[in-house]
Amino acid sequence: MRHLYLLMLLFPLALFSQSIKIKKDILLFDKTDVAILKELGGDEYEFSTLNGTKQFTVKYLGLSEGTTVLYQWLTVKSADGSKTSEIPYEVLQTSFNSTKIIVRLLSEKYGLIDMKGINQQKLQEFFDTPRENLSERYTKAVVIAKEEAKVAQEQYAAKVGAVRPFVKNDGTVVSGGSNGTKIIGKVAPISNYTFMGNNGPIEVYDLDGILVASAELVDNVDNDLNVTLFNDNKFSYRAKRRYTATDNNLFLTQLVEELVARDITLGHQAKSYRNRLHNEKVALAKERSGNLYNIKGYAIDDKGKKYIGTLTALFEKLDVNQTGDNQVVDAIDNYGKKVTVSYKNEKGRDRSTTLTASDGTRFCVINSDGSETCFIGMKVKGDAMKKLSNAMSLGFNNAYFYQLVYEANGNQVLKDPIEEDVYVIKLKDAKQGQMIDARNNDKLSAELAEYLSGCKELSREIDTGVFDLKTQQNLIQIVDEYNECK
Repeated sequence: MRHLYLLMLLFPLALFSQSIKIKKDILLFDKTDVAILKELGGDEYEFSTLNGTKQFTVKYLGLSEGTTVLYQWLTVKSADGSKTSEIPYEVLQTSFNSTKIIVRLLSEKYGLIDMKGINQQKLQEFFDTPRENLSERYTKAVVIAKEEAKVAQEQYAAKVGAVRPFVKNDGTVVSGGSNGTKIIGKVAPISNYTFMGNNGPIEVYDLDGILVASAELVDNVDNDLNVTLFNDNKFSYRAKRRYTATDNNLFLTQLVEELVARDITLGHQAKSYRNRLHNEKVALAKERSGNLYNIKGYAIDDKGKKYIGTLTALFEKLDVNQTGDNQVVDAIDNYGKKVTVSYKNEKGRDRSTTLTASDGTRFCVINSDGSETCFIGMKVKGDAMKKLSNAMSLGFNNAYFYQLVYEANGNQVLKDPIEEDVYVIKLKDAKQGQMIDARNNDKLSAELAEYLSGCKELSREIDTGVFDLKTQQNLIQIVDEYNECK
């Protein structure tokens, strides 16, 4: 069965792999005469049966822009010229003989010719099949391409003419032509260049020493170069002359012209671009983060003084490069510990103050619907190792701001502003809150039971694991029952 399957796979290849030869206007498939093929001149061919009856003609057509062939196709006409169909010119098998390429296309893809000669049924089906007018489509496309090329040339000339870059003998790039004095960059040519050798790239630097472009020579007769820019964009172009081991001023000047034409003007452009890109990354990182920036609201310090204005609170490090990692491991972590409020004093003058998370400190932001989201500063039990970098510091402080979720009779349920599965229960008469984090429910239940030992019955139930402490609603229920107990 396996051998039969392999034979089935190989069958199409064998079917269409016959040799094609043309001898004295006779077309042969595997040494068998199948049709008469006459070359009429001008890339036109006439196909007839072996008895000389004309069947159809084929004309090769091509359109190009400059030296580049853009479109190739075949126009096939019936014997009397009443029917015409156009098909793309496709090379199904590499050959130096274009006539054989056309014959193979007509036989293998469209079935017009086979070992028995010209297939009348396939020929009829071929002309009955509706097809696009390729002559009209390609002609329009080339007209558009020529217009676009003309516009591109004009834009190229305008951009290059505005700068007029020139590369001096020492590689200095100036604007204003060969007599220009304004330096905009530097070109480092290939050192120890060898013809068709393993040469390094040509490097273009700006005034800040930034590698703006790296150009690799392509060792071919067309003098092509592949260029990589400082922003990781790439392009290729064809040089007007070859690179040599001696004088390359005009070659290097064209390279800089190609950069200028693509709006790479050296000077301090790359640095400005990188600064803009960095600022955009920072802005996006701020938008994606859980931090608060200049949000309307108010803050109350540990003495009860209220500050009304705009608030900024940083709960996490910005992930500017979108690595997915916002952990602080190389410095003391002060995220979630401070809030800065900008306000006006009683004389209407701008002031700013920073409050740290401590017992009694809180702040609230005003939401678009007028509601408030509040954050309470406090120390928390069960969180001694929350910030390892702080634990190594003499200024270790375990007080953070937590978002208020629920409050009744002064007792609160809060959650971490960043870690969604971390909660805190805070009793009004306790100096610290009790953290509910990612540890297993048994360990958390024992700690929370001890924290709420003031209500013995509730404490016993919690200790036996009745409550799933990973659920926010259960934590709210615990606070409500603790209030009832008291």
